[in-house]
Amino acid sequence: MPRVTVCMTVYNGAKTVSESLESVHAQTYRDFDILVLDDGSTDDSGIIAMGLGARVIRVANAGTGAARNRLVAEAKGELIAFIDSDDTWLPNKLERQLSALDQSDAALIHTDGWYVYPGNEVVARDLSLLGAHSSFDHILPNNRIINSSVVFRREAMLRVGNFASEAVRCSDWYGWMMLASKYEFCHLPEKLVRYNVLSTSLANSGFRFHEAQYKLITDLFLPKRAELFSELTAACRDRYVRMLYRDAGIALSAMARHKKRDGDPSGARQLAIRALRTSPEVFRVWTRALSVCAPSYGSLSGPV
Repeated sequence: MPRVTVCMTVYNGAKTVSESLESVHAQTYRDFDILVLDDGSTDDSGIIAMGLGARVIRVANAGTGAARNRLVAEAKGELIAFIDSDDTWLPNKLERQLSALDQSDAALIHTDGWYVYPGNEVVARDLSLLGAHSSFDHILPNNRIINSSVVFRREAMLRVGNFASEAVRCSDWYGWMMLASKYEFCHLPEKLVRYNVLSTSLANSGFRFHEAQYKLITDLFLPKRAELFSELTAACRDRYVRMLYRDAGIALSAMARHKKRDGDPSGARQLAIRALRTSPEVFRVWTRALSVCAPSYGSLSGPV
């Protein structure tokens, strides 16, 4: 049985999946198998993955939450390494991570990387965790973990309930939040991943993405805050709850901006007001509200 199962979800990724899987096969660490979930693709994504040595599960399209839940359930390895179907790893990625993980008690390890934008613009992405108090500092405020950089212990994820199948978007954030409530995280400050920010990714980061963030916070995180933060001091609990409300307000303000761009000024103003009521202390929420509501600043006092 392999120690690591490399897990990938793919949906119509025939143009990129080969390069991603080839970067897996180029790893200096060799004790792994590859499991790909074809999430209802209408192209040859699954066939290509099979040709590159992956065990492929085909399902009707259900989104990343259900896909990641199934991958964890079906994986054979003690450890799971995620890679998105349009990202690539450096050859020593698994070797460096497993070496660090074996010297810690962490259930999850993640790394830095590069964001690669259309036109081949490359931006370094380095995460600073100075002064971190707990695993939640890796994912609050907002989720700061590059999904394709993660290696985590399968049994630990199963113990905290696995990924939420109902989370069509932002499902990785849910999984990390559940894991952070019980286990230690480790950050390896080395750039070992190339995260491709494709034009399709940019399009999907619009209204529906921020709406998914907001719903995740209000429907799943905040109702579970007593459980999530049960092992923390009262001061830390309050700090992380404030961060969640901050993220909820920022998500609402981003939704407001998209509504205005889509020609719905009334809907935009209502969302901007909700954002201000949720996170009145966040400067970004105010600047977005002023932008959305201009020139009728008086409308900020209107009904939700």
